[in-house]
Amino acid sequence: MNKGVIVKIGSNTSHVLAGEQILVASLKGGVLKDKTPLVGDIVEFEMIDEYKIMIVKIEERKTELYRPKIANVNQVGIVASLKEPKLDHYVLLKMMAYLNSQNIETFIIFTKKDLLLEEDEIIKNQITWFEKLGIEMVILNNKEIPTKDFKKLEQILKDKITVLTGQTGAGKSTTINHFLEFEDQIKTQTISKALNRGKHTTTSIQLYKLPQNILLADTPGFSSFEIKNISAELISSTFTPFQDMYYQCKFRNCLHVKEKGCYVKQALENNELAQFIYDDYKKIISEIKPKKETTTWKK
Repeated sequence: MNKGVIVKIGSNTSHVLAGEQILVASLKGGVLKDKTPLVGDIVEFEMIDEYKIMIVKIEERKTELYRPKIANVNQVGIVASLKEPKLDHYVLLKMMAYLNSQNIETFIIFTKKDLLLEEDEIIKNQITWFEKLGIEMVILNNKEIPTKDFKKLEQILKDKITVLTGQTGAGKSTTINHFLEFEDQIKTQTISKALNRGKHTTTSIQLYKLPQNILLADTPGFSSFEIKNISAELISSTFTPFQDMYYQCKFRNCLHVKEKGCYVKQALENNELAQFIYDDYKKIISEIKPKKETTTWKK
């Protein structure tokens, strides 16, 4: 049976990548009874003609993300601009906390390095702290990516399905455009300096087939989001910046806020942890209401 990956979903048809070819697909009656197709789904299909196919089966999903709606993703890249809009480390860390709690591999793409000035020492210091914590990241000049930075990003993406997520105007589409031919590039818009936010240009999810067996998804940006149905205990035990410290806390269910014998708080006092990261973490925990723990991923 022929197989492919859904890369785009329209109102009546889907687009399926089979080898190097994009085919227009319709659904065989009865397929929708089992599950609704998502971008990223691996499907079995029958040929109708040279460019049209009929999807007859959606294979079992390895992972399923509901926000954004996409299946079989291997990792998520959190895209954060350093300026225009200025770096919002709270939103970045909140997204990381959410993805960590769902056992999703994450990395950071910092964009617009070319806009940093000598006096932007606070931002530069914050980047240094992320590096000290061993969080995988790439820092890009989005006007022209140096070869070494491009190759580093390419290696992270190689042989994987990756979703880029982040605030509106952070540079998700621009980052993908560095991989695409001009005629395939995604439309982007300028930043509203008065509001320190970008304008929505990506309105739907699409997977792009790139060299090195890369499948990369652009997603609509956001200005804010809420963590729902996830316990504070799960966040505290999975938060990447605290991973090497969590198991050294005196109590296994330590929330790193008021508990005695907390190694995270000790690291903060010893200047082994940045104050802004700890403050953002406490704010994330304070916003989480006691609820039954659930997951938005299926494995």
